[in-house]
Amino acid sequence: MRWFKVGAFVLGVMIAFLIVSSVIGLLVEAAIALLVVAVIVLAVKVAVSRKQVSWKRSQREVRGRSPLRRDNTPDVEDELGRLKGDMGG
Repeated sequence: MRWFKVGAFVLGVMIAFLIVSSVIGLLVEAAIALLVVAVIVLAVKVAVSRKQVSWKRSQREVRGRSPLRRDNTPDVEDELGRLKGDMGG
């Protein structure tokens, strides 16, 4: 009868170990999944706050930046002449 009690105790300890290790493994996997979701949410918030991503516009534009104005750009012919003069040709 004594060996039966020892065997039952060992079996109980093994079952308890399997249950506890399964629960710990499940908690670790849930923590990893939560971390991945948190990183994705944070990346989206940073992208939107820096105005790099526009969810409302159908065109692929970057919000917060204005297109180049024509009146601020130098004349192409003047620039080409200056470059040719710099290169000696």
